[in-house]
Amino acid sequence: MRVGYLTDKGMKRPKNEDAVKVLKDSRFFMLADGVGGNKSGEIASTAAVDFLADYVYNNPIELVEGSEAIFTYFENAVNFVNESILQLSNTKPEYVGMATTLVFAYVDHKILYVGNVGDSRVYFLHKDEVHQITDDHTYVNDLVKMGAITRTEADHHYKKNVITRAIGGNAYNNPDCFNIYMEPSDRVLICSDGLYEEVSDSEILDIFNESSDMQDCAERMVERANLNGGNDNISVICIDMLEESNEQ
Repeated sequence: MRVGYLTDKGMKRPKNEDAVKVLKDSRFFMLADGVGGNKSGEIASTAAVDFLADYVYNNPIELVEGSEAIFTYFENAVNFVNESILQLSNTKPEYVGMATTLVFAYVDHKILYVGNVGDSRVYFLHKDEVHQITDDHTYVNDLVKMGAITRTEADHHYKKNVITRAIGGNAYNNPDCFNIYMEPSDRVLICSDGLYEEVSDSEILDIFNESSDMQDCAERMVERANLNGGNDNISVICIDMLEESNEQ
C-alpha cells in the first residue's frame, strides 16, 4: 500500500495538539487530537500514539487472527493507553485532566480494521464515493441519533465540539470497532476534525483522484483545509490500497 501523512497547526491555533504515527511494517496507523479546553492536549495526543505504538510493538498484531480477536486486541490496547495517560497525568500538575481522541486502523490483507474514541474519523473511498466508517462520540451526534436535531442543525450547534468519550481524564473510553473488506482501488483517509470541518466530501474525493502520490495527497488535504479557514489543527493519513510494486 502507499501512505502519506501530515499534521499542521492550522491558521488560527497557536500550537498543534494533534499527533499522528504510522507503523508501516505493522500496517497500523494512528491519529490523536488533544481535547480542547483540557490541560496539555498536545502532551496527551503525542503520548497516546506513542503508548499505542509501544503496545503494538510489544504485542504484534500480526499474530492475532479473526475479527473478534482483533477487536479484543483493540480494546486491550485502548485500556493500556488510557491507563498510561492517567498515570502520566499524575506526574505534573499541568497534566492533570489531560485527554485526547484516538483513532487507529489496521490493514490485514483485504480487511481494514478500525477503532476510535472521540470525534477523529476514518473515511473509506470506494468507486468515487466517500463513506464515513467511524461514529463521532459527540454531544450533538447523540442528539442527531435521537432525532432531537437535524444534521444541518448539528453542524452549527454551539456544542458541536463537545466530545462524550476520550482517552484520559477518567473518561469512558471503550473503542468502537469496525471492519470492512477492501479492494485494490480503494483509499482510506484518517483525519482530525480540523480537516473534515473545513474540507467537504467532494473536495476530499477530488484531491484523492488528482493525487497518485499519497504524501502529495496529504499535503494537498492540509493546504485545502487551511485555504478554507484553517480554524483548527489539521492531521491526515492518506492510504491507497494499491501495492507499491503496481506503480512500476
